[in-house]
Amino acid sequence: MAISKAAMPDIETDDIRQRHRLIFAIMLPALAENLLSSLVSLADTAMVSVVGDAAISAVGLVTQPRFIVFSAFYALGTGASALIARSKGKDDRREACTALTQSVLMCLAISLLMCLVMIFWAEGLIRFIAGANIAEDTIQMALTYFRIQIWGFPSLGLTAIINGALRGTDNTRAAFTSNAVANVVNVVLNYLLIAGNLGFPRMEVAGASLATVIGQCAGLVVSLSIVCRKKEFLYIRLGGPMKPNGLMLKRIWRIGFPSLIEQVIMRVGIMAFTIIVTSLGDDPYTAHIIAMNIQSLSFTTGMAFGTSSMTLTGQSLGRSRADLARWYTARSNALGYIVSFLVAALLFFGGTFLAGLFTQSLHIQMLAGGVLRIIALANPTSNARFVYNNALRGAGDARFTAVNTFVGILLIRPLVAALLVYVFPIGLTGVWIALISDAVICFFLARIRWQRGKWALIQV
Repeated sequence: MAISKAAMPDIETDDIRQRHRLIFAIMLPALAENLLSSLVSLADTAMVSVVGDAAISAVGLVTQPRFIVFSAFYALGTGASALIARSKGKDDRREACTALTQSVLMCLAISLLMCLVMIFWAEGLIRFIAGANIAEDTIQMALTYFRIQIWGFPSLGLTAIINGALRGTDNTRAAFTSNAVANVVNVVLNYLLIAGNLGFPRMEVAGASLATVIGQCAGLVVSLSIVCRKKEFLYIRLGGPMKPNGLMLKRIWRIGFPSLIEQVIMRVGIMAFTIIVTSLGDDPYTAHIIAMNIQSLSFTTGMAFGTSSMTLTGQSLGRSRADLARWYTARSNALGYIVSFLVAALLFFGGTFLAGLFTQSLHIQMLAGGVLRIIALANPTSNARFVYNNALRGAGDARFTAVNTFVGILLIRPLVAALLVYVFPIGLTGVWIALISDAVICFFLARIRWQRGKWALIQV
């Protein structure tokens, strides 16, 4: 359900409490969405563990190819969201709806292309990531999981685009509703299909993958039902003319292309990073996957406050109020720090216990708990990075975030990881020291860029 214009204060209000209300009106549904997604990811990992620790590793191997595909949708959604946020700030509904329609058309073309590419490259890509030290049974499970995922690319992409567009208009509740439906369907079907409960067939990792795809389709139905309502600020007529608009596609591409480069760089860097981790063998890689799932939960507050900073920055610049963009971003960052310290304490003291929810192996539990203490130390800084980077994206400064990602994920993270795994062999601990090195350096680069203020002059 959309938040009515009358129910929300104007972004230019001088009342600090009302400004806080705006931040939380965007942040809380985004936080709920992020938490739900992370919890469902945790539930997926825990539920598939009934097949064995190898199944956890298999699903983890598919994460990177899946995110390579999602990177294109994320980039496109970033371009659409930045434009729509400015349109919202100017109260230009027609421009916002045009941006959404053109983004949907581009998404359909990209998703079909990705399906074709991955059908032919799936096995080679999975084997490349797995390397020589991951068992063949694990690789075969990963291939089974990924081949089903391919057919969910169109629904995954369209949902991401529509939900990103809705966030640009403050409507984070709609995106939460869509993802909530998708995730609930996913968990229910996981229960039925992984182990064959209530008379359903036991499909193991194939059942987990099928549950995810069906859940994505359910989420897409919800998202489409929202943007097909004429009363919404964003509206799309599925039965009407949907012709390419060269000018709008160019504007979306101007922001989306640097974001695409950023995402490709990030995925290549993470893939190189993953190859280093898989070289450590099955147990360290399983511990790494468990820790990454738990870590994703710790990032939800930073991502949620990042959503508020991106949306309010775009809307403020739509009214030529860079001062408001600075205020909203600074306050989002300050509020995010408070929560991040609490989450960091939970990870530091309770990491091993959390890892025990996924595996009975004490060795894997200790490995995962150890690296979670490392990430706890950098959690506040890592979350602040999301706020600054998303604020820059909201301003249209996607080129910088691409460069920042290149420095952190393609250079710092894999190089430090390789040094601490192969030269100074400290195993999985070295991998996670590399991970927080990347996060801290990227935070400082983004903060300096924001403070210099060149983003306020960007035209989109």
